[in-house]
Amino acid sequence: MNSCSNFLVEEIINRRDFKATWNFKWFRCFIIPWSWTSRMISFYLFCLSFAAEAHAIPYSSFGYACENVLNYYAGMKHLRGDALKHKLSSVIARHHSLSYKELSSMKQVWDALKILDSADFDKPEASSEVIEIYSLRVVSKLLAGKPEGWNMNSSRGNKFYGECHVNTSNCRRPATRESASDTETDRERWAPPAQVRGDIARAIMYMAVCYGLNESGGGLNLHLSDSPSIVNREMGMLSTLLKWNEIDPPSREEKLRNDRICIKYQHNRNPFVDHPEYATLIWKQVVQRH
Repeated sequence: MNSCSNFLVEEIINRRDFKATWNFKWFRCFIIPWSWTSRMISFYLFCLSFAAEAHAIPYSSFGYACENVLNYYAGMKHLRGDALKHKLSSVIARHHSLSYKELSSMKQVWDALKILDSADFDKPEASSEVIEIYSLRVVSKLLAGKPEGWNMNSSRGNKFYGECHVNTSNCRRPATRESASDTETDRERWAPPAQVRGDIARAIMYMAVCYGLNESGGGLNLHLSDSPSIVNREMGMLSTLLKWNEIDPPSREEKLRNDRICIKYQHNRNPFVDHPEYATLIWKQVVQRH
C-alpha cells in the first residue's frame, strides 16, 4: 500500500510569504479536501509541505537515495499516465518529516524555511532577507512572521489556480494592492506572478501524485481538472497548470531548493522539478479527453 495514504496532517503553519497561519488539527488524510490541500501548496514550495509519519529513508553511497538522481527515477523512462503517476508516488512517499508537535520542532521548521526561502540562494545562512511569493518583495527575516499581507492570501481563498477567463468583466489586475503587478484574479481563478507560476504548478502536481491514489487502504484521491470541484477533491485549472509548467521551467533557485530538500530536510524530491516533462506524460491525455 502506498505510504502516502497513511499520512496524518498536523498543525501546519503556512509559509510567511503568504503572511497567514492555518492550523490543521490532525485530520486523517482521506478526508482532507483540496480546499485545505491547496493552502498547503505554498508551504510545500519551501519543502515542508507535509508533516507526516516518518518512514525509514534508504541510504546509499550518496547518503540518501534522492541524492542519486539517475537511480531515483530508474524504471520510469517508458511509463505514461497512471502507470507513471503510481511509480512516482511510490518513490516520493519515502521521506522524513518535520512537525509542529514540539516547540523545538516549530523552530526547526521555521529555520528550514528561512534557508529555503532566502533572498540569497548561494549563501542562505548569511542572508537576512526572504522573498514573498505573491508580491516578490524582499523583506527582512525579522518581519517574516508578521501579519502584514494577510489580505493578499485571503483574497485567493479557495480559488483555483488559473488565469482570468477571457470573457470575464471581473478580472482584477493586480490581484490585490499588495500583489505583484502581473497577478490577476476573477471570481473563480487566481494567477500568481508569472515568474513563480511554474513553481506553483509543479508543487500542485507533486501533491496530486502523492495524494492522488485511491487505494484499498484509503487515500485522498485528489485530482487535477479543468472543471475542478472542492467537494470532489479536485484542483485546477489543469490545462493552465500544464502551460505554466512549460513556459516557466524550473529555475536555478528552484533546482537548488529541490536539492536542499533532499539533502537537508525531507530526503525526497519533487519529480516535476527534475523532469518537467513528466507532467505532460501523466496528464496530457486527461486534458485531451475533456
